[in-house]
Amino acid sequence: MTSETEVIACPACRHLVRVPVDWLGTQVQCPECQAMFRAPVRVGGQLTAAELISHPSSTVNTPRPNKPDVMLLLPTFGLLVCGVAGIIVNVWTIYAMSTHPGGAHGWAKDQLPYLRKIGLGESTPPEQQAQQDEQDADQIARLHRWLIPVSLVASVITLLGGLAIAFRRYYTLARLACVVASVNLAHGCCIPGALAGLWGLLMLNSEEGREHFGI
Repeated sequence: MTSETEVIACPACRHLVRVPVDWLGTQVQCPECQAMFRAPVRVGGQLTAAELISHPSSTVNTPRPNKPDVMLLLPTFGLLVCGVAGIIVNVWTIYAMSTHPGGAHGWAKDQLPYLRKIGLGESTPPEQQAQQDEQDADQIARLHRWLIPVSLVASVITLLGGLAIAFRRYYTLARLACVVASVNLAHGCCIPGALAGLWGLLMLNSEEGREHFGI
């Protein structure tokens, strides 16, 4: 080092920069990373620390805000609610079917009056109603033996997807949960789940949605 210059480490990248003594205390640009910094000054025979002013990549490294994206709040809440509701309904249904005195068939037969009231089921003559009820109960029981487990898994995925959006992690899981909710697999939450899922998919595929996950 000569008497006319000082060797200073860039505060951004630590690259050594030779600075003329006349420039001490002024703004200097690092030739390596293009950062702007204030050169130190000599106090009591020692140089002070260089002060970083700006860096071209400072905006890239800026931490993401903790505040969730407003446009993602509604689908997140919808997925969480539908997921919890679906889990409760499916677990209750499994419990009711397994503890019913007549088993799954007996439980299904108890549902027939409610189904008849809303117009579901075939209209048969009174003398054939008992036989028709037995057949319908068998069909309902068989359907629910595979439908309920599938629906329960779908509800769990829906709930986890809502949590993934809330915590800004597992982007793929969040999208999968939106698809599951959109096709109404979350038992008992058809319309709300479809709205939350479709809105969530729209937002997650947008630039704002990807930025939400840091992608």
